[in-house]
Amino acid sequence: MAKDKNKKKEAENETDASETENTVKEEAEEAKEDKKEETASAEKDDFKDKFIRLAADFDNFKKRSKAEKEGIYNIAVADTVAKFLPVIDDMERACAAAPEDSPLKKGVDQVAAKFAATLEQLGVTPIGEKGEKFDVSLHEAVMHCESDEFEEGSVIEVFQKGYKLGDKVVRYAKVKVN
Repeated sequence: MAKDKNKKKEAENETDASETENTVKEEAEEAKEDKKEETASAEKDDFKDKFIRLAADFDNFKKRSKAEKEGIYNIAVADTVAKFLPVIDDMERACAAAPEDSPLKKGVDQVAAKFAATLEQLGVTPIGEKGEKFDVSLHEAVMHCESDEFEEGSVIEVFQKGYKLGDKVVRYAKVKVN
């Protein structure tokens, strides 16, 4: 009987040992699965973060490209307008010198008006009006004289009109300042 009891105890111990071993194996497998899930979740978060950053980089690239294109366009327009400004000046001088009833004056006035309309369509505006406040960022002072007619720091006379495209000055106005 003692042998039977020992055999029963040994069998129970083996059963307990195998159950413990199975439990340890199951826990190890669960731990592996949990680790795999954590790794997969971390990879997913990493890919999501990379995707968001890539999308933001692409959006910034599009904005930067658009701004560069607009800048290049404005530079091209300003350079082209600058080449035509002497022609516009000559037409204005021809209008001023021609007799009032001359058909030539009317024709030159019409062409000058078309030039002015085209410049306006391009966003080019004239600067340098008599009586306005002198601004070093828009005007080039060619002469300085005292006059009671105008307040100090005002434009008394415009020798050559200036032009600007948006905020960029294409040509500074040449003026006489009080």
